[in-house]
Amino acid sequence: MRRRAVGLTSVGLGCAALAGAVLVPAGSAAPVVELPLEAYETVAEGSDVAFLDPVTLQQRNEDVSVSVRVRADADSDPAQEDVGVWVYDTTTRAADGTLIATTTTTACLDRRTAEAADCAFEAVDGRPTDVRGLTLHFPPGTPERNVGLWDGTVEAPFRARFVGSERLRGIEVQRYESVVSERVVGTVTVPGALVGSAEPTAPADVVHSAARALLVEPVSGVVVSVDEIRLTVLQAPDGAPGTVLLGGAFRPSEESVTSAVARAREVLERRDVAGDVVPWVAGSAGLILLGLGAALLRSRALPTGEAADDAARAPVLAA
Repeated sequence: MRRRAVGLTSVGLGCAALAGAVLVPAGSAAPVVELPLEAYETVAEGSDVAFLDPVTLQQRNEDVSVSVRVRADADSDPAQEDVGVWVYDTTTRAADGTLIATTTTTACLDRRTAEAADCAFEAVDGRPTDVRGLTLHFPPGTPERNVGLWDGTVEAPFRARFVGSERLRGIEVQRYESVVSERVVGTVTVPGALVGSAEPTAPADVVHSAARALLVEPVSGVVVSVDEIRLTVLQAPDGAPGTVLLGGAFRPSEESVTSAVARAREVLERRDVAGDVVPWVAGSAGLILLGLGAALLRSRALPTGEAADDAARAPVLAA
């Protein structure tokens, strides 16, 4: 009787395991993904970009590149287990090597939501700054919704609107668009000629605006491409436009897109492997349990050796 009960139980468990192997892939959530603590570099390139030469103070129009070098430190704030500290250095150069601008931003990011988090390390060029919104990365498992995107020049987040999905190099990506309207981001004293003044020096506002289109792989949250049009100019106190500090259209280099797609694919492959393990294990266990249960039930149906001996010893009535 016990053998029969064990056999029936094994068959039941085997059927349940096989059903789980079939149903789990369709109904289970993707494994939780955290922002990888890695170093990488992206480069954006612009043709015929207007900029102010910081040495000669002359307006120039040439090819310009903007490189962003990213590095992360997981152990900077032990009190926040899910928060990592990212440092990214932005360098803007002309094609001949002329250094136009540099900026270093330190942001503390929640490794699951990718949102900037409060911590003692966040700063811009060593100056404590309340970094907010999304900066380098989108949330792993990015939903189709509008987000707040950090603008390092204005030092504030702006809405990035979800536009739709498309394909890039064989992977599905989400498209976001963001507009930064004209903002005064600082006041400086410059040679008067830069704002159309006859005075040797004159005050000027620094006015910035930008428009961006981002392509994001949603499972990993990797930003695989950013197209940007930006304009930062000097403006006289009476509102008259002055010299362009930096203005033009920028697109990511081929190498940067290739690297970003590779990082996204790596996360996708890890997710697929993790998603395949449970059904495989459940299916294998189900087959084993079914086999065991069937063997037990078959053996229960056959006479035991003792019963066979008893039958052989039974008296045979004479006719």
